[in-house]
Amino acid sequence: MTPTKPFPEYRWRWFSNEPSENLLLPPVFLGVLRVLAAHEGQNPADADVIRDLARVGEETSSPVNLARTEDRNLIRNSGQYWKGTGLLLPERGIIHLTPLGRMVAEGSVTRGEFAAVMVQQTILPNPWTYSPSQLEKWRAAQLEIRPLQLILEVIDELGSSHGGSDAAYITPNELIRVCIPLAGTKATSAEIANAIGRHRTGRLDVSGWPDCAPGANDVRLAKEFLRFLANFGICRRIPIGPSLNDKYQIEELEDPAAVVAIAGDTIFAEDANADQIVEAARRSRLPSIIERQRTMVSILARPGQARFREHVLNAYDNRCFLTGDSMGEILEAAHIIPVEYGGADEPDNGICLRVDVHRLFDSGNIRIRPTGELVFSDALRASRNYGGLPGEIDIPPFVNPTNIQWRDLYY
Repeated sequence: MTPTKPFPEYRWRWFSNEPSENLLLPPVFLGVLRVLAAHEGQNPADADVIRDLARVGEETSSPVNLARTEDRNLIRNSGQYWKGTGLLLPERGIIHLTPLGRMVAEGSVTRGEFAAVMVQQTILPNPWTYSPSQLEKWRAAQLEIRPLQLILEVIDELGSSHGGSDAAYITPNELIRVCIPLAGTKATSAEIANAIGRHRTGRLDVSGWPDCAPGANDVRLAKEFLRFLANFGICRRIPIGPSLNDKYQIEELEDPAAVVAIAGDTIFAEDANADQIVEAARRSRLPSIIERQRTMVSILARPGQARFREHVLNAYDNRCFLTGDSMGEILEAAHIIPVEYGGADEPDNGICLRVDVHRLFDSGNIRIRPTGELVFSDALRASRNYGGLPGEIDIPPFVNPTNIQWRDLYY
């Protein structure tokens, strides 16, 4: 049956009415968060805050002008990107991070763990970015949607029941024309996947379905959910052109139940227990699924790294920089600044690491400060397998210190 809107203004919007999609690029998003953490308690229009945001913009080559003016301030105009993710309290005139925001900023929560929390906890309507009148319309319709969770469940269902791994994707067009209208009727992920599968094979005509993205920015706002999943390594974006036909694919979800939030605190409460929320995400196995997916995306995007590996291993005398292991079969060359963010395939941007340590470095469980201090995530400190890792290292003279600093700030 043709779905109907639960109320006339029904649409998916996570953040601001004026989307700035490039703020969801992880180096920009995390770089701004760390500036906010460094200036907590200040006004976001203070000159030193604007100065540090300008530095983030320059060092990340941000497409968005982060250092605006006192009158047109980034946090005043686009702060909903950090408020909508539960990292910044919805206050005006002062920078006030949540406990979760501080944990992400300092690195005790890895990027994969943060992404897992977002999948499990993001809700529509978002209580920190929607107006009171918008919230009331959703409440009156008795409608609450977990959009990232729903998208992943739909993709997994498409793969398992509608064509295997080649079908485990969703396009922005399918999200807007099929998924969002059906979600407004409280359809299940299986029902939505079935409709998308029928639409792909020409057995479902949605031309008469309601338009849930009628405004000038509504399509961009809906795409932000897919963009987050791709930017944080959960989905692989396959450009097709035009962009509404791009595929957002997962290789293997393995455990669909992992995307479901465990009952308990919500990140959108000022007294939320951030430790409990993060631990619940860790127990779900979703962070490890995300990291395997991110690794697979990286492998598929860069199938050949033989020259880089050879030069980096030679520079480190074929030994893992942190453990000293010298078995060639388990050594890999890790980029300090990832290639996707402009990092070079040169030894001054490389570290020789044992394969498991490489994964921990790439996932943010191991961080290297410019001073040589090693910083470990809460999960790694709790592990009994890595107690022998050093607390500090001497960074080799051939490594570019600017690369180490960039990674510490933005990855």
